[in-house]
Amino acid sequence: MINASQRYVIFGVMTSLGLIAGCGRLETVEVPLVDSSHRPIILTERRALGLPNAPPGTRFVRGWRFEENGNGLSIRPDGSTAWLEIAQLEARERNLVLELTRGSSGTGGIVRARSSNRDLGSFELAENVAIPLPADLGPGRVPIELEFSKPADIVGISLSAAAPRGRVEVEGANVNQSGWSMVDFVRWVESDTRLMGELVLPSGGRPNQRFSVGVGRGDREVVKVFEAAASKTKDGEDVRYFDVPLLDAPGLVRIRLTAAGRGPAGRWRDLLLVTRRGQATPEIDPVPDPPKLVVLYVFDALRADHMGYLGSTLGASPCLDRLASEGAAFHNHLSVAPNTGPATRSLFTGYGFLEGRELSAVGLETIAETYSEAGFVTASFSSNPHLSPSFGLTRGFEHVAFLPLEQDHRVNGEVTVNDSAGRVHTAALRWLDGQNPDESLFLYLHTLHPHNPYTPPEPFPSRFLSAEASVLDGRTRTMVAIRDLEREVTLEDMEIVRQRYAANAAYNDAELCELVEELEHRFPGEVMLVVTSDHGEELFDHNGVLHGYTLYDEMLHVPLVVWWPGQVSQKVINDPTDTLDLHTTLRGLVAPLTQRTEDGDDLWGAILQSTDATGKPRLHFATAPGLRWAAMARSDRWKLIQVPRPRLRWGMGRGRGRIHEAEYLFHLESDPDELTNLAGLSSLEADWLWSRLQAWQATWRARQPQETDDIELDEATKRQLEAIGYVN
Repeated sequence: MINASQRYVIFGVMTSLGLIAGCGRLETVEVPLVDSSHRPIILTERRALGLPNAPPGTRFVRGWRFEENGNGLSIRPDGSTAWLEIAQLEARERNLVLELTRGSSGTGGIVRARSSNRDLGSFELAENVAIPLPADLGPGRVPIELEFSKPADIVGISLSAAAPRGRVEVEGANVNQSGWSMVDFVRWVESDTRLMGELVLPSGGRPNQRFSVGVGRGDREVVKVFEAAASKTKDGEDVRYFDVPLLDAPGLVRIRLTAAGRGPAGRWRDLLLVTRRGQATPEIDPVPDPPKLVVLYVFDALRADHMGYLGSTLGASPCLDRLASEGAAFHNHLSVAPNTGPATRSLFTGYGFLEGRELSAVGLETIAETYSEAGFVTASFSSNPHLSPSFGLTRGFEHVAFLPLEQDHRVNGEVTVNDSAGRVHTAALRWLDGQNPDESLFLYLHTLHPHNPYTPPEPFPSRFLSAEASVLDGRTRTMVAIRDLEREVTLEDMEIVRQRYAANAAYNDAELCELVEELEHRFPGEVMLVVTSDHGEELFDHNGVLHGYTLYDEMLHVPLVVWWPGQVSQKVINDPTDTLDLHTTLRGLVAPLTQRTEDGDDLWGAILQSTDATGKPRLHFATAPGLRWAAMARSDRWKLIQVPRPRLRWGMGRGRGRIHEAEYLFHLESDPDELTNLAGLSSLEADWLWSRLQAWQATWRARQPQETDDIELDEATKRQLEAIGYVN
């Protein structure tokens, strides 16, 4: 009898000789099904519903409000419709039971239930409402939509019956499984990929025990491809091997391991995805030698949708539009965080930061240290207090200039003029004039535009504000008052805020033109300029203002342009990229990429020449440390945001932009503005996002570098932070 490992060897030999493929030289690639970059979705049946931040299964999903009181947990639909989901592994009829607070039912109220557009009936609201659930709703995760005709105070929601809960244990590359349980792996696979593995049946298994493997190529249907009954063998191992094809073309596939029946656990072992693919790889032109001056230029809080080269008609970015027309323009570049601290830490180090505020004095090498080791003189110029030495982000820079705004809260009420860009540029040019002309230079410029206060010098306010006068100014204290519900705003006020923001961006853009002209004069043919932003800004898109408390695209979609005359020609790059990619690319200009982060890709191939897309989708991740454990994963089509937060404080936003949901799922193709939350939808791609996001968080939490606890800030830094809206 040929065992699993022998079959893998034979398969590899035949493939390498071309006996399977028929022609061409191919290699056999084996990838473990269980790995650190994917977390399996484990389902067992249970009667009680978990809170929205529980894993997929029997849980509340969205549309609920929870409050703690002396009698326990109070549950209310947050509106007329709310969603939950159950795990149904065995076909059996059961009831969904809603227990209402005594005396709250009244007369005339009904609740209507649906599941995946299937009408389950309408029921009168009483102290106990039993909603029959058909036996054929499963198997797997079943969404339930409840529509209430009147508000309802609910004590609890549960299922009347559930199969005995099974057990699943993941040990390395193996899975132990018993009872009624289901384990879903959602993976992207190449064409002609096969699933190979073995099932070690439990010794002394019971007659009704069954173990099976299913494969799903669509959102709901899973086809059983292997099944085995429990073994009665008591001595030795009873092993069943399987080798099943998955997809004819590259794509997502669901691989489902199912156990049913009481009895000891079976063991899934040596689970492998085996693929044949060609060994040839396209040659990439080498990265040119770096120029005399490398400038990394960061606008603070600049949204991508305000750039002309990305479709805006505001006219706020003629300079950046010109640079984009002459260099590499990235159309789908994403930040990894919605505020400066974590976004800049990731830009400097290539690591994702799940929490924490400052960069430790030692540890991860920064981009400034990389350039310094490569022989560059490094300097940083910024007006954002988070880029001051207090937060550790100046490590590796030989010269640091912090140019703060004046205090925004003046006693006489005078509005501060935000001229950060002009002052940063002046200081940087003065420093450049004092450097040795033979030195190579790395310059980091970080302006406080269009970040609040939205008060640029004239003529930009007059140019962008509408003719009607408005008493609403762009000072930080005004924006904080709007955010924290201390000031009401009209639709006209909202438009004025957007106009002031655009004026702030336009001022910085005009200053950038003058800076580029000065740099070209000083370093003719020897300037590489990379322009981007650390994050975006809320402008009432989801009812909020400022930034830091959501993971919507207005926070994360930012511009990126690489301008290097003589080396980088005009090019539009539509493939999604992110902050970690930019770090890897900047580092690759001066140092070998011997240590890559998990997510950062080198973009030089895309910048310097046309590179064929692999067809394999890439996910991008982001976190909002200010929300504690909030994280996002997105593909080209879907976006998943999870905001569990401690106790019952889950949700995104602050003040007027606050939304009380623990999970958000958006279909970006049909809903690019992220207005319809589809959380709980069990589709292949949504489950893939969930699997990857859980694994990504676990990986980065394990890699999280040691950082100090809260840092002590001097009074001047505290005042500077308060002046731009950071009061905590």
